[in-house]
Amino acid sequence: MNWQATTLAAGDNVATVLQPIAAGETVAVWTAAGVIAITALEPVALCHKIALADLAAGTAVIKYGQCIGQTTAPVRQGGWVHVHNLRSRRAQAAGGAT
Repeated sequence: MNWQATTLAAGDNVATVLQPIAAGETVAVWTAAGVIAITALEPVALCHKIALADLAAGTAVIKYGQCIGQTTAPVRQGGWVHVHNLRSRRAQAAGGAT
């Protein structure tokens, strides 16, 4: 099966898309447990993140097995995860807003 997004660790709650994704598109995501399908709620640009599950505001975002930041707003499964709803750990350390 071809897949359009990938995770690298079993605990990841976001995947990196490997091609531009359109809103409403079914995305095949490679995970350690096998390929899963989720529906994109909005467009997701190449190499950006898509939520694998519903994420409440304040949830740790796990990518490649590492916490990269936390959500600043709720994100539904299939939502685009980026600076509009994620505060990165790098920004937190620097005192920045994103």
